[in-house]
Amino acid sequence: MIKTQPNSDSSKSRGQAVLEYILLALCLCIIALRTTVTESPNVQSGSQPDSLSDIVYGLSISSVLILVFFCWFVCGCWSRRFSYRFGPIEFGLCLFAVAAVIAGFAASDKRAAITGSATLLAPILMAVLLVQILDSKSKIKLLLVVIAALGVVSAYQCSSQFFAGNKQLIEFYKENPDEVLARQNITPNTLKHWQFEHRLHSKDVSGFFTTSNSAGSFALLASFAGIALFLEKLKNRRPGSSLRPLIICAVGTAVIIFGLVITRSKGAIVASLITAVMFALYLVSGNWLSAHKKPILIACLLLALIGGALVVQYGRAHGRLPGGSSMLVRSQYWHASARMCADRPLTGIGPGNFAHAYLRYKPRAAVEEVADPHNFPLSILTQYGPLGLVGFLMMIFVPLWKAIFHRPVLSSTNAHQPQPNLRKFAIPFAVAISASLLLFRPVLIPIKTGGVVDVTIGVMTYAIFILYIAPVVAFAVGLWLLTANQDKNEHAGLRYTHAALFCAVCGFLIHNLIDFAIFEPGVATAFWAIMACLVAMDYHQKPRPQILRKPAPLVTIVMTAAGLILIWACFNYALVPVVKSTTKISQANHAALLGQFDRAHSLLAAAARDDPLSPAASSANAELHLHRFNVTPGKDRSLLDRARENILEAIDRDKAYFRNFERLAEVYAVLAEISRGQEKTDWLNKALQAADQAIKRYPGSGRLHIKRAKIAERLGKVDIAVDHYQEAIEIEQEYRDQFRQMYPEEEIFSRLGEETYRFAIRKTRDLSKLTTP
Repeated sequence: MIKTQPNSDSSKSRGQAVLEYILLALCLCIIALRTTVTESPNVQSGSQPDSLSDIVYGLSISSVLILVFFCWFVCGCWSRRFSYRFGPIEFGLCLFAVAAVIAGFAASDKRAAITGSATLLAPILMAVLLVQILDSKSKIKLLLVVIAALGVVSAYQCSSQFFAGNKQLIEFYKENPDEVLARQNITPNTLKHWQFEHRLHSKDVSGFFTTSNSAGSFALLASFAGIALFLEKLKNRRPGSSLRPLIICAVGTAVIIFGLVITRSKGAIVASLITAVMFALYLVSGNWLSAHKKPILIACLLLALIGGALVVQYGRAHGRLPGGSSMLVRSQYWHASARMCADRPLTGIGPGNFAHAYLRYKPRAAVEEVADPHNFPLSILTQYGPLGLVGFLMMIFVPLWKAIFHRPVLSSTNAHQPQPNLRKFAIPFAVAISASLLLFRPVLIPIKTGGVVDVTIGVMTYAIFILYIAPVVAFAVGLWLLTANQDKNEHAGLRYTHAALFCAVCGFLIHNLIDFAIFEPGVATAFWAIMACLVAMDYHQKPRPQILRKPAPLVTIVMTAAGLILIWACFNYALVPVVKSTTKISQANHAALLGQFDRAHSLLAAAARDDPLSPAASSANAELHLHRFNVTPGKDRSLLDRARENILEAIDRDKAYFRNFERLAEVYAVLAEISRGQEKTDWLNKALQAADQAIKRYPGSGRLHIKRAKIAERLGKVDIAVDHYQEAIEIEQEYRDQFRQMYPEEEIFSRLGEETYRFAIRKTRDLSKLTTP
């Protein structure tokens, strides 16, 4: 039987309450881990060890979050009374989940689609769970304190990079350039090499995140969590009491804001200033804003539409967005994304498939290859389709809408219940978080000695302190600063907290209109935790009915079975195949380095069987066969045949990636070199067709055009060769024009390579003479 009754803590049994405290601690530990360990938001299927470890780590954390949610759900089914708060996130979540399934079936790389969906859905499910767990104001403040304290940790890391770390990295790169490039999987003397050096010398301050923009986005959220804690402390301060707690809390908040400033992320800083203005207007004229919120909201929406229309009009007129070089490249991302949406208007190209699909639409002059359009609505639309975009926006804007139009009441569900001292309440959670950081971060971030065997104890002690102990100390200090001497009445209200978090979310979304931080797992986990706080506070401000289920054996069994099936599906389709496959790929990479090629091939073949959706193992096996053929004096043809089989298998698992077709063309071209007569011609024709398929998937690559021109020239198809040589030259010239525009003070760095560029010019001139009547 199902009935409704007012929201009440008494609706939960003691066992449920204990379980929820454990799950809350687990969620806080995961938030802490994700915000102190760099985790890329766009990990692609690949065969590089670093990429593989990122995939396994990210999927493991996401699977734990999904498991935590369903464990709570299943345990609730077997409790005497299963209470559930239906919030404003669930309906959008259902739409988004359906869109993710549809887009996954439509994706070219289905492994990337499953990984991308799981990574994005996990923190949202965590938010739904937190709405159920955050049933007291002390828990809400605990979550905000942890996020703010992690902001202090991020500020510490940013300061370390700003004042010393970047300089040390530059010095290390000067002494060991090959080692640094190998760690980054960068080929020397390429455009990526130049871009790496450019970023290195620009001294990007990214903290524990992938970019300074992501660090800035997280600092924005953490700083407003700190501001909310400070203002609540100020509001509830008793007359004549000491100012010391206020000063200490202000210092903690100032540290977080300092961390935001030194990231030097223009987008995050501008968004923070907009957020600060919004919050200041609320503090000064909150009552007037509340009385006129409807016309103000309509005016803001109209201004947003007018601003968007002006930006689009400017872009159509000038071929770019207003602003510097960063907005120039973003206009190219967005234009390419619009073309992508036009080709796949209903399903999108699939989660995690943007990077490969973008190459088909990328402007020829564009300097960068990206895995996200740096605009969160466009990113969702291109990958999940319009249904996914509607669901995702509903999960964000419905809670914000309710936050605007909620009507505060004089009392809340637990207004008259005693609230624990926040610092004492936070101690066991702080211990659990610190222990998890000390336990897992050394495993996830091992100390790299660079092959040096005789590392001194002093050096190792220093490395251990800097990498593992200092972040925990910074977290403890941040926690102490933000929970200093709580007053007894400090939990009396959350009015300023509600407004501060609302403004923080708005500013965060504004920043992510030109960035992708919302999809970086660490930032996303913190963001959805903030969203959960907003929804939970709405329950405290406006009590409403909740679902209470009395024991019904059949319903309990069905719901339990459904939960267990979803848990099984998550592990069987999302986590286990990836872990098994990537483990064997890593072992194969190690075996290949030791010269144990037969074992490496066997492991890669087994990895391909373990994960039938991923092209990574097959692609790596083909690359190893090609490497062996090139270094073996006897030129064993069977190696080429096996490489061809592996490449075709990889293409069957991902038809959108140009590199597999490029590699197939290389294999056919080599087979032609060791063949004679008609067989040679047949192989060359196949190479020409494969190169054509690669170009269709990456038409802006001058390198691919030159490869196809060379194959056509060997076949005697001079006209085709000339066309592709000319195309390569035009692409390079367009790229150089944009390079001069973006980096006017830098010496031109050829994307083709100066020698190859001159070769294409010479070939075009010489072959054109042969085609002249």
